[in-house]
Amino acid sequence: MRLLLKRRYTPRQTLGRLYLGSRLLCCIREAPKSCYSPHRHCIDEGVYELEPRHTEDRGWEIRVGENAIIRHIQPDHLPDTAEMGPFTEFNADGKPTFTRLAFQKLLEELGELWERGEVVEMQVVGMGIPYSIEPCQIPNFS
Repeated sequence: MRLLLKRRYTPRQTLGRLYLGSRLLCCIREAPKSCYSPHRHCIDEGVYELEPRHTEDRGWEIRVGENAIIRHIQPDHLPDTAEMGPFTEFNADGKPTFTRLAFQKLLEELGELWERGEVVEMQVVGMGIPYSIEPCQIPNFS
């Protein structure tokens, strides 16, 4: 099974929507793209395998590839490098809402797939950068 994460990049954070087929599962908050913030940045675009993980200190998380995680992130906390935080929507103050609920629903949805023995992958695609910053431009080699 493959999920699709469609992102938009901004200087403060990367925002995306996670889909299973045409159905929206949740929204995702990440750190900015590396050209905006080289010390705290989101994962690269690509395809990653997802697996559940439990630790005593953090509880349940979803491992994304080898180095990233999806986990509950408090609304007032900014995601760190390779950290993805699900949420439902933004409130009037611009803070994400229902972060814990969004993570629990995502974990339940994916848990059913893992219980059936399915391999779950997530494809990450970007919607482009709203304005041009030289380090963010991709060279054209044609």
